[in-house]
Amino acid sequence: MNTDTAILLVDDRDENLLALEAVLGPTGYRLVKARSGEEALRKVLQEDFAAILLDVQMPGLDGFQTAEMIRTRERSRSVPIIFVTAISKAPENVFRGYGAGAVDYLFKPVDAVVLRSKVEVFGELYERGRALVAREELLRAMFEDAPIGMARAGADGRLSHVNRALTETVGRDAAELLGRTLDELGPHADAGIDAKQREDLLAGRIARYEIERRLTGPRGTTIPVLVSASLARASGGARPDLILQLQDLRERRRAQRDREQLIRAQAARASAEATAERLRIMQSIAVAALGAEDLEELLGELLDRILEALDVDRAAVVLTDEARAVVARAAGGVDTVVAHEARDRLDDLAERVVREGGPLAIADVPADGLDASSLGPAITSLLAVPLTDGKRVIGSIHVGTLTRRDFDDETTALLRLAADRAGLAIARTRLYERERGIAQELQRSLLPKRLPPVPGVALDARYLPGVNGTSVGGDWYDAIALPSGRIAIAIGDVVGRGISAAATMGQMRSALRAILMQADDTGAMADRLNRFAHAIGSEAVMTTVVLAILEPATGTLRYTNAGHPPPLLVAADGTARFLEDAPSPPMGVVASPRYQQHATVLEPGSTFILYTDGLVEAPSEVLDVGLARLLEAARDAGDDVAATCERLLEQGLSASSSHSDDVTLLVVRMNETFGERVDLEVSGHSGGLFAMRQTLRRWLGETGADVDETEDIIMACNEACENSVEHGYEFGDDLFDVCFERDGAEITVSIRDRGTWRTPTEEPHRGHGLRLIGKLMDDVDVQARPGGTTVLMRRRLASGPEPTGATGAGSLAQR
Repeated sequence: MNTDTAILLVDDRDENLLALEAVLGPTGYRLVKARSGEEALRKVLQEDFAAILLDVQMPGLDGFQTAEMIRTRERSRSVPIIFVTAISKAPENVFRGYGAGAVDYLFKPVDAVVLRSKVEVFGELYERGRALVAREELLRAMFEDAPIGMARAGADGRLSHVNRALTETVGRDAAELLGRTLDELGPHADAGIDAKQREDLLAGRIARYEIERRLTGPRGTTIPVLVSASLARASGGARPDLILQLQDLRERRRAQRDREQLIRAQAARASAEATAERLRIMQSIAVAALGAEDLEELLGELLDRILEALDVDRAAVVLTDEARAVVARAAGGVDTVVAHEARDRLDDLAERVVREGGPLAIADVPADGLDASSLGPAITSLLAVPLTDGKRVIGSIHVGTLTRRDFDDETTALLRLAADRAGLAIARTRLYERERGIAQELQRSLLPKRLPPVPGVALDARYLPGVNGTSVGGDWYDAIALPSGRIAIAIGDVVGRGISAAATMGQMRSALRAILMQADDTGAMADRLNRFAHAIGSEAVMTTVVLAILEPATGTLRYTNAGHPPPLLVAADGTARFLEDAPSPPMGVVASPRYQQHATVLEPGSTFILYTDGLVEAPSEVLDVGLARLLEAARDAGDDVAATCERLLEQGLSASSSHSDDVTLLVVRMNETFGERVDLEVSGHSGGLFAMRQTLRRWLGETGADVDETEDIIMACNEACENSVEHGYEFGDDLFDVCFERDGAEITVSIRDRGTWRTPTEEPHRGHGLRLIGKLMDDVDVQARPGGTTVLMRRRLASGPEPTGATGAGSLAQR
């Protein structure tokens, strides 16, 4: 963890601050304390924080007022605020907290692991954001500080970026150059002079081209320039931009006109040729840096270009700034070899160049006795220069020849210039690799680690990041087991990519989990989630979502679609169709859209499929083609949900183009049977008991129980459950466990709560429930223990095989 990352803890009670410090101490973050809202505001003015943990009830400014004032300041507007409070859990307090700008609302006592995990996520997001800023500054410096004029232009030749050297060359401000073509910046006679070469370059028939042309400077002066053009390849099939390097040719032209001064003209020509060589080498290094996917590929490209440019037999790059050194060796006609070696195994040459920080040229290596094994055996002469990333020495570049050679100052300067560009390219590639790893790890941390087990339902999911893989996507999915055997499923896609989209995705997923506990209608859930999306205030808040609740006992599926691709339903007979209801807008677009709930029934053996647009969209085709391909791939989906996921990915994705967008897939299958054993968590409210009875009814139908046996067992189970609600939880909504199990013809039902039942009394109007259960079941055993009460009931069906380990029937015990 980065100890420079700070977390602000705000509470007026020292014991609460001490508790928060104990919970968050292991994160390694610097914890800053404030004992009032006013002190918290002063702290926010003094420094930046990765997250703020804020108490609600405080003297003076309370937590809500403090949060609102923090949000009014531009610099602190996006800092995540987590309310930690012991006040009422009433929805109006929670909504006020979110309305004040909070990203989460936690009640005391707080689960230490949950709080620490949330703070660590926000801390990582904060540090990733700082790393991204550093990366952008590095890339901008490579372009802006280039010693020659450089520009980036679209395929139509209009300049979109220019560096300082180019503005100095033409004597114009950047604002005068942007949006204009070189044809517009020069005399009319030169218009279209490179149209054919640019067309060939964009079509891939040539790799680069150079052309001399004229630009118009201040007061109508003519500036001759040499334009070198190459391509900046774009990912995802987008049309590439042009990279233009413009060399001022005025000095060369003046030398050419001054033919009588032959020596001066020859020197100018030699200087121009040397500059062109430097430009060629720098351009080739820039091309290698732009095109390389990883460090090993970049080092190979750099060494190949150095071998060619300097006409040497061997070349090597040694990186010494990390725990293990990286040594890359290349020779003419031999593939580059990259190895990771211990620092103490480096040769004398690498250590000496890094230590002295300057070039080293040796004409006779054997006579000098220097260990130069990084270049391989039989080296006679060598030249080595330090390698920097713009701020510090990170290694060195070595070149060598098998025959004697005296390296002149020009060659040394050329290698040093190549090393300067190579160092920046290496730093950029390392940052790219680190960012790609961070992005992938962050994406995995924001998605469910596993799907919940639900009786009667099979679940599986897949997530594939886009081919770029260097930024976090906005795709997300979730599956939550609800009381009484129901399951809530959701899938969504936040518009955009990167840290902002990931943060919004994480907040939307967390908010949905909270909303599921407060509503049962998916339309109402969508309305609340949409209000939350508007309250976030993020630029990447527009989100498409499908919310659904499935009741496996009846197959009833209730769902709401907010601007997402339509869900896919595969019937038990293999026919497939999209659930295309009246469209609703994405979340975060309209303040009060009134989302509608729709319903359908999933028969046993049917499959419900949710997916994001990355599965069906391709740049080269219309959306209907991708939907039709998915529909065909889903037909005849089998009973193995994992195999169904793989089939949909293999056949649903377009083979003609790579998937630049993330792909997310969630498959839900209604099993034909519940199996021999069903475990449920049941809530005491009427809807929870009803869902439990429906599940038990369907399961008893699978066991072969007749109508009377089914009704007896259901009545006995319901009575036992109501006893748990009344005696164990005093009519509260706490959860209790219900288990149905079959052993041959014997049915066992157990209900276990975590409350304490009252001692049985002799009151004539009490105790009828247990007597009723005893009449309906063969055996009833009530086990009262300090940790809760378990009711164990057995009933042997009229037909069926003997159970294993059968027990006596007809007893009623309480112990």
